[in-house]
Amino acid sequence: MQEQALINDMRLTTSNLRELTKKISLKSKICLIIATGIMLSSFLIQSMIVFGFINSTHSYDIFSYACIILFAFPFMFFVDDFLEIVASGEKDLLEEVMIKNTYLEHAAKILRHDMHSGINTYLPRGVRSLKRRLSEDDIKQLKLEAPLRLISEGLEHSQQVYKGIYEFTNLVREGSELSRGEVDISKSLKSYLKRTSYSDQVKIGALPTLLVNEPLFCTAIDNLIRNGLKYNDSKTKFVSIQPEGGNVITITDNGRGMSQEDFDVLSMPYCRKKNQKEKGSGLGLNICVAIIKEHGYSLEVEKLQLGTTIRIKTND
Repeated sequence: MQEQALINDMRLTTSNLRELTKKISLKSKICLIIATGIMLSSFLIQSMIVFGFINSTHSYDIFSYACIILFAFPFMFFVDDFLEIVASGEKDLLEEVMIKNTYLEHAAKILRHDMHSGINTYLPRGVRSLKRRLSEDDIKQLKLEAPLRLISEGLEHSQQVYKGIYEFTNLVREGSELSRGEVDISKSLKSYLKRTSYSDQVKIGALPTLLVNEPLFCTAIDNLIRNGLKYNDSKTKFVSIQPEGGNVITITDNGRGMSQEDFDVLSMPYCRKKNQKEKGSGLGLNICVAIIKEHGYSLEVEKLQLGTTIRIKTND
């Protein structure tokens, strides 16, 4: 895994160097060639003296000294131009990041405010109004039990998703802090997972009450659950979430297994195993780690004979 990450870094570095090379002026390239030629001449003379092809004389010493002085001028011109290009590239990158951050903040504002009215005000009012206008007989006669249940459950799910999005986008704001509250983790996770297709594959023990941001913390745990079930070749897949001691939560699966070293590499943005058949963005673990660290918690990973155990140290 480390080799794959190193290869990706090398590719990125090589790509960046190619882009920088294109921006170097012709004058700088000529200066670099001149500087290289001067140093090669000095190196050639010194090598011939060392291997006894020629004898060391005062003239050769002066020549070597002159090469060092002459090398400095064109090389420093090249370095100055190169550093200017790098600084310009960093400035352009910073401007691009600032522009994208502005877009992100605007999108966050739309999500936090404009969508709030629709999801948490108008739709719930509409559903309640519809139910008031329909009698039990009307519902049975028109066979509306299932559609109304689906609408209500879909609205509840949308509100839950909105809470997570709201907390994510809230972190984009400058100077924002993670909002927390006392949460019964067992109860919260069961509620969060009850509408998923894999809830019956998750065993949740008597977990502690923690001071967390409920939507974000549940999102982080859910990412670990889905990974444990997704990268799993067992006939009966499961994930078990249990307390360990007073301040540790363990997430154990019976999947392929992952070491701490693998986890550290795969939790990098957009990093995925080579030739991995399962689809994914490569962001799930990265988001999970970011949320856990934002809470001030830490993660430890242990590869088992079958599966993985991830320990979240809460320090609460």
